[in-house]
Amino acid sequence: MMDFVVLFITVLIETAVCIFYYDSFIEYKGNKLHKLLSYIVIVMLLIGNALLFEIIPEQYYPIKLLPYIAIHIFFIKLCYRASWIMSIFFSGSSILLQILLQTLVIVLFQLKYSDNPFLINFMAVLACLISLCIEIFLRKKLPLLKEYLKKEYALLKSFIWLPLVTAIVGLFSYAFFVSPSGNMMFQGIVSAVLLVVNIFSLFLLQDSLIKDEKLRKSEIQIENKQNQLQAFRDMQTLYERQGRKLHDYKKQITTLQELLKGGDTEAAIEFTEQLTKSISVEMSEVNVGHPVVNAVLNQQYRVAKGKNIGMTFAVSDLHDIGISDDDIVVLLGNLIENAIHECEKVISHGQKASIQVKFVEKDSRLIFTVRNPVVQKVEITDNKIKGTSIDGHGIGLSNVESVVEKYGGTFAISCDEKEFTAVAMI
Repeated sequence: MMDFVVLFITVLIETAVCIFYYDSFIEYKGNKLHKLLSYIVIVMLLIGNALLFEIIPEQYYPIKLLPYIAIHIFFIKLCYRASWIMSIFFSGSSILLQILLQTLVIVLFQLKYSDNPFLINFMAVLACLISLCIEIFLRKKLPLLKEYLKKEYALLKSFIWLPLVTAIVGLFSYAFFVSPSGNMMFQGIVSAVLLVVNIFSLFLLQDSLIKDEKLRKSEIQIENKQNQLQAFRDMQTLYERQGRKLHDYKKQITTLQELLKGGDTEAAIEFTEQLTKSISVEMSEVNVGHPVVNAVLNQQYRVAKGKNIGMTFAVSDLHDIGISDDDIVVLLGNLIENAIHECEKVISHGQKASIQVKFVEKDSRLIFTVRNPVVQKVEITDNKIKGTSIDGHGIGLSNVESVVEKYGGTFAISCDEKEFTAVAMI
């Protein structure tokens, strides 16, 4: 009876430590009650597995590990938002972490697996406490791993071999070295090496995921910039076409004069309406002397106007600014697009919204300012919007900041209860 109580307590602690490990890196599906019930079920299954293998001779002990890991794999798959790959990786990683630590503790105290079962279980609990300390350390040092793993990265497949190799090597070393005549020091060295490799693999996994995420974001940024640049080049073509139309304006006025002189009032009125309509479509609201800047500002103005958002400009002659076309698109396009997006929220709350754009050259420096109303105050920390998703809204501002830094300028954002302001100085 006493042996069963000790076994029950040991399994209870081991399972709790494993679940803490899973919670550190994988999102749980259910509520607290569901979690408690699942915990009870898995403990019962693991105790049943342990009792079943008590009747098997000691030399076949490694086989016990296989159903033990399988139970954890299914537990993760059923209770966490995880793929089979994630389930295998983290169940193997967690269980092997405990087994390797147990081996090290046993080697440290110079025990044998055939020694006092009560003492062996005590050592298992001690190993669990050490494992918990390591897991707390990993949770603090790997804060991004859980967030990235929500995206089901295929990159995890390249790391699945680590717990699998560890399991194979662990079973092999047990079979040949954990015996009355076995070399326990060798077993301890093997366990220590495998323990370090498995912990290091988690840091390597996070580092790889971060690099993969940066590459993915970079590809998105390049694609967005190319799409934006193409759109603004189309607007530049429209601007050039507008110039050609204005060149013909004198001829159109002469035609109108001839119609009026000839007394053909109806034809003159019809011609005037067509001319006015054509000019209103082609006419640019802003002309700063730079075709790409004109294209960006006028295109964004038309977008805002189509959404019933007001937009006012304070601009100067910018025909000789030393910024590449691509960077102009990023700088102007992203800030004004963000302002339009926020103004849409304001309008959805039944309020009017207007964007103020200032783009001037003063004392050999370019000053670009965008102000827009907000629904609520945006929290800003270290010139970053608090709570920005890693794959979301903050990419535009990050791109703007990169462009400004490229030209040795400064970029700052601020917000109060009424207005958001972004200022770039180059």
